[in-house]
Amino acid sequence: MKHFALPLVALMPIAFDAAPAKAFDLQPHEAVYDLELATQTQNFSQVEGRIALQLKPDTCSGFVLDYRFLARFHEEDELTVTDQQTLAKETRDGKRYEFRTRTIVDGTEQGVVEGTASNEGAQTSVTYTSPVQRETTLPLSVFPLGHTAQLAERAKAGDRVVQSKLFDGDDEAEKQLTTTAVLFPAKAEDVPAKPEIATLVEGLRAWNVTESYFNDDSNDDGMPIFETRYRLYENGVSDKLYLDFGDYTLKGDLSRLQYYDPAADCAATP
Repeated sequence: MKHFALPLVALMPIAFDAAPAKAFDLQPHEAVYDLELATQTQNFSQVEGRIALQLKPDTCSGFVLDYRFLARFHEEDELTVTDQQTLAKETRDGKRYEFRTRTIVDGTEQGVVEGTASNEGAQTSVTYTSPVQRETTLPLSVFPLGHTAQLAERAKAGDRVVQSKLFDGDDEAEKQLTTTAVLFPAKAEDVPAKPEIATLVEGLRAWNVTESYFNDDSNDDGMPIFETRYRLYENGVSDKLYLDFGDYTLKGDLSRLQYYDPAADCAATP
């Protein structure tokens, strides 16, 4: 996820986002990304992965995101298969988020994180129903789809650094996840390799995004817990992924993109 010199970032205007100020809209779509190791690592000889997602309208009120991240890690003679499945609903006004994430390793379920979150006033209230029932309160935070929409809006407005408080369904919400995204316009001639995908994004504005994630576990020297790079189109579609997990990094690109029709007679309202 990054690699911009600190002095350059420090001189840029910074916009801070907590939660969407108005209803947002994104292009409903299906996307598949094929992943592989970005660089050689001592931890794994090979990694094969895939991200598949479906973003569909949830009547007129919001969106449903069906997301799956599957990866095979090869280490000498050992193979580990991880499978993370998330189903989430998010309202267009950014006020409510429902989430359920199931993690499976080598065919054995490792746990389920499930609950709801709501934004009101200056706080985000989270209620977990799994793995245990509990409640917690955070400073006002943006949810994942609203965050994507915000980045596109800020990029169109000319902002180059956007900082956000983010709640994405993490079972350790108290660690207060934040992100810093650096955005630069993508080159118009840098188009997807697959003609059928290039046609779908033709004419859309796009930005190269470098995003760093921090929480209470972040390094004392200011190092993030996770970094990613990607190209973001103004309709919310992303490609050219680079995922830095610290011990290893994955890269991937769109292998499939399909647009869905928006919900009938529905539109985001300002």
